[in-house]
Amino acid sequence: MSGYNAVVSSQPEGWSDKTVASQIQPSRSFKLADALLLGQFVREHAAEFGVPVVFSMVDAQGTQRHFFSMDHAMLISHQLAYQKAWTAASLRMTTEKLGQQVQPDMELAGLQYTPGICCIGGGLPFWSGGQLLGAVGVSGGRVYQDIAIARFALAQFSRTRYPLEYSHHYKELACIQAQRG
Repeated sequence: MSGYNAVVSSQPEGWSDKTVASQIQPSRSFKLADALLLGQFVREHAAEFGVPVVFSMVDAQGTQRHFFSMDHAMLISHQLAYQKAWTAASLRMTTEKLGQQVQPDMELAGLQYTPGICCIGGGLPFWSGGQLLGAVGVSGGRVYQDIAIARFALAQFSRTRYPLEYSHHYKELACIQAQRG
């Protein structure tokens, strides 16, 4: 038998519970009440444009969490709103930006042929504290209207509930462009 003594601690040496806790980022999730408020802002701005839209909100994993269709919205908009939201969450970029990046000779040319991908503006991902919370998809108006309605809703939410970031350009493209320098 050796004469060694061992001290066992649950904390790494020099660390306290406070230190460990400060390293953990608080996690925020988007609640149903948040989605309903976001939807209310979409309806308000769509009414200002006089266009019936369909709205979809997905979480960071692309699961649809909220959906509504205004009276007289086009049938195709039901599918497009979800695809816009899902695409924005999946790629962590706006569908408007994706539409630019799938052009011939661009970094993502050909991606538009992937099932479920939507390259029409109106899908916007959103973050809080650097954490992707989800994405919204608006469809039913002209593309510029869908984009404006989605941006308005996220901006109004940020002013009334808690701040969201929603103008990120996705990081992978920035890395690719930097490598090509």
